[in-house]
Amino acid sequence: MKRLEYALLIMAFSAALIIPATAQTEEFKSLEFGFSAEYPREMDIDLLPQDVTSGVEDPVVEFTSFGVMTILVGASENKGLSLERFSSRAESDYEASCENFEVMRSAVGDVNGVGSLEKEYLLEDESTAVLMRDVFLNGDDLIYHISCRAEQSSYRRADLLYFNSFIDSFKVFPIEEAVSGDWIQTAKPIWSSPALADLDGDGEFEIVVGSNEGKLYVFNRDGSTVPGFPTTAEEPIRSSPAVADLDGDGKLDVVVGSDDDMLYAWNSLGGHLPGFPRLTSNDVGSSPAIGDLDGDGSPEIVVGSDDRGIYAFNGDGSPVCGFPLITSNSVLSSPAVADLDRDGTSEIVAGSAKMGTEIMAILLGLSTGQVYAADGRGYPLPRFPIDLPSPSLSDLSGSYIGYSSPILADLDGDGRLEIVIGAEDGLYALNLEGEDHGRFPRKTAGSLADSLMAAGDVDGDGKIELVAGATDGRLYLWTSDGSDYPGFPIQTGGYVKNVAMGDIDGDGQQEILGGSRDNRVHAWNLDGTEVSGFPKVALGDFDTTPAIGDLEGDGVLEMVAGSDDGRIYIWEISESFGDHRWPMIGQNLRHSGAVPG
Repeated sequence: MKRLEYALLIMAFSAALIIPATAQTEEFKSLEFGFSAEYPREMDIDLLPQDVTSGVEDPVVEFTSFGVMTILVGASENKGLSLERFSSRAESDYEASCENFEVMRSAVGDVNGVGSLEKEYLLEDESTAVLMRDVFLNGDDLIYHISCRAEQSSYRRADLLYFNSFIDSFKVFPIEEAVSGDWIQTAKPIWSSPALADLDGDGEFEIVVGSNEGKLYVFNRDGSTVPGFPTTAEEPIRSSPAVADLDGDGKLDVVVGSDDDMLYAWNSLGGHLPGFPRLTSNDVGSSPAIGDLDGDGSPEIVVGSDDRGIYAFNGDGSPVCGFPLITSNSVLSSPAVADLDRDGTSEIVAGSAKMGTEIMAILLGLSTGQVYAADGRGYPLPRFPIDLPSPSLSDLSGSYIGYSSPILADLDGDGRLEIVIGAEDGLYALNLEGEDHGRFPRKTAGSLADSLMAAGDVDGDGKIELVAGATDGRLYLWTSDGSDYPGFPIQTGGYVKNVAMGDIDGDGQQEILGGSRDNRVHAWNLDGTEVSGFPKVALGDFDTTPAIGDLEGDGVLEMVAGSDDGRIYIWEISESFGDHRWPMIGQNLRHSGAVPG
């Protein structure tokens, strides 16, 4: 049997039941591609790589329901092609992918005032027949391609319950083209989250950030570079820089990892610190954390590597005795460092993964998450590492941990820190005995495996809340016991991978800030509404955590974020602001990942 085009066989495991048409709906809105549509709440939503594509084969978003049907939406640059000619390209791909292809119907019309071409197709292989309804919309700069698909046996009911209502709700709106704020242009995308630190001692914050061109930049507020910078690595710097006085000279130093397998440390003048760089055996995409592991008053540096190691170095570059700690898989997660057991020295926590143990997980190559916790000598704490649930026949998503980094916070007020970390299937919170805290884990429809979260008391009630964005485009906010915060989760315009929080308007509450895959940086109030003046628009997506601070000490709060368009953006966002519970990646310049007690 030939293989049908992408996503056609998603209906192979069809179910007999289709949810009634009275189901509640939600709205998906793409700020990057300028469309919105309503979809039943029970449907799964999957945001795909946000590129302007050549058709629905590489869609912007996919909606699926119980394996019986799928809706794909693609957006392509309008290069003067008629809708008929554009549809013929899709038909060529369909015809080449199956044994029998037939155009069932074709009609010209409009959808909410936008010119449309609608076609129905039959695609058959030996054992599968799929009916499709494709709608092509001419939206000025973009052509939209909506493809609604179901197996022949389910098509009519799916059409009545899903397709018509989805198409009828589809609206096109103008894409906001104005890019706000100031920016500094670099040559390659920025996947390193910025730190705001006074490196040169002038009383103002500089912007410290890595680049995919393999450079570490230090910029002043006006975009000029600090003398001695940029410094250069041999491969991209995806790691986010941590900042501290590593050598005891009273001046701040910068430490960061690179894809050239190195951990670098530079002083405030751009010179290598003695003993650095340090070589690992693979990429260092993990961001370093800095803490006192042995109680001697001097900082140590902890970082993960793709070679499965968790490394620890002294400020002079020498390895800490007992390290590296070898895990089961690449350590993409950035470590957190804090005193977990109240013995006066810091412990290390990081996420990793290992192959699932159940037969289906082994056959499919699925991984389960592992949470490592070790003392300053590299000895695992009792009961660690802890395995999160393995993939199974009933849940193949598993609990894989990628770049998601732990947060250490006292969730129950007992004076001890719990470990919070995101995984493929949701959010976990564990105590030091390895037990689930409160109502955790909390399952999410989208993955948190690569999400970088934030935590803090958002509403002034003395309790800690947890916030994270998932790949389903939802922003989640939980209370300290794992309950949903009122009004959350909310649907966003894209995957909000990295979040921060701070009181940016002086109202005494923390607003949630997040860079998103819809080329925006958003800020939300605790009622789920967007803060006035947001979102901030860029020319590329954001894979970085925004940093907030008063750069010049002039009473104006700035926000800084790096984008896939190679720019570091600087926005002036407020002249009235309060404290910030999680103002940057890792909570602070040392990336401790711990909520201040």
